[in-house]
Amino acid sequence: MNYDVDLGPILMSDWYHTDAFALYPTEILTPEAPIPESSVMNGKGVFDCDPSKDPRCTGKKERHEIFFSKGTTYRLSLVNTGSLLTYKFWIDGHNFTVIQNDFVPIEPFETDVLIVGIGQRYDILVKADADFTNGTNFWMHANYCDVDTWESRLGIIRYDPLNTSDPYTPPVSEQHYGFGCQDPPPESLVPIVKRQVGKNVNSFDTPDYLRIGLQAWPNVSDPNSRIHTWLLTNRSIYLDWSDPSLKKLTLDATPDFPPDTTPITLDFQTGDWVYFLILNNYTLSDAATPRTIPRSVHPIHLHGHDYVILAQGEGPFPDDVVPNLDNPARRDVANCPIGGYLWMAFQINNPGAWLMHCHIAWHASAGLGLQFIEQPSQIKPLMEQAGVLPDFADRCNEWTNWYENHNVRDNTTQEDSGI
Repeated sequence: MNYDVDLGPILMSDWYHTDAFALYPTEILTPEAPIPESSVMNGKGVFDCDPSKDPRCTGKKERHEIFFSKGTTYRLSLVNTGSLLTYKFWIDGHNFTVIQNDFVPIEPFETDVLIVGIGQRYDILVKADADFTNGTNFWMHANYCDVDTWESRLGIIRYDPLNTSDPYTPPVSEQHYGFGCQDPPPESLVPIVKRQVGKNVNSFDTPDYLRIGLQAWPNVSDPNSRIHTWLLTNRSIYLDWSDPSLKKLTLDATPDFPPDTTPITLDFQTGDWVYFLILNNYTLSDAATPRTIPRSVHPIHLHGHDYVILAQGEGPFPDDVVPNLDNPARRDVANCPIGGYLWMAFQINNPGAWLMHCHIAWHASAGLGLQFIEQPSQIKPLMEQAGVLPDFADRCNEWTNWYENHNVRDNTTQEDSGI
């Protein structure tokens, strides 16, 4: 679709007023992630605080502003760069057209509200055709998708640069209140470059399902444990910083992947398809280890690939669900809904060690992830062919030496999952 002006990225992020190192114990010592105090748009925001009483109270109390000219069509690139919050985004007085998700061009569709999960990117077109009955300034909103707790008015669109007043705030419609945390329906995210999905070559039975959960640590059977970690398989992922997966696969004589590295080997032919089902709603007795399922949406990000969405929805995974194999939605971050499921697939075509993890920073830090070891026998030859293996070995050795001679010495060793 045509547009006139590209206004670049609109970055939405939750904003903590305390650093992550101080907040991390909250994640592992309680079932809840630390809660941010506010949100910002393109690094700007307003928060009610007193600098004379709180040294963290700094800044100019300004919102991000953009300027529209009547009749012009603008391209905006929405990005959720947050740590915890999945946002619903809307602009007062305007509809917009979605043209791309996660850098995958899609058949355009019009809406007036959009869920943007952590790590997700959407390109939208907005036509400057607003009704000026209530003024020439309009709010850009971004608020948590599940509970309307935070201030949503993060940015301002101005048609008249000389009018610096705050915009009129219309009543929040039912469309924008309690909207939920689901992505747009997968059938609305139709890639322009078409792909057909082949039959899976990997095992896809009930024991192979990936069940999101929170478990006690170090004894998973201890109901009184003060420490908890997240998991996607039957273990929380823990990757040793000083022993990277690619080092194991290219420099070690015999690659050794302890269970805590949660490897899933995909030793299949180029072009084959693999399917995975992620559950955020299941019978606890079906899980291999004790766990709970706290209420949360989980933005699932895969490195090294786009993946396709075969099915996605709220509630338990239906036994009779039919996967969409005909040019399904394709992206690299999709929300596994609160109390729902995400059925995904990708094609074997990129040898490497690829993480798949929840994009909530606190959950990833506490173990919610796994790694795919894709075509392991091809990784070293490809790096040798590219001539990068000697430099890679030097970097690994330098990192290991630094970690052993500085981090270990200074007692600043790895505390979290390593991802």
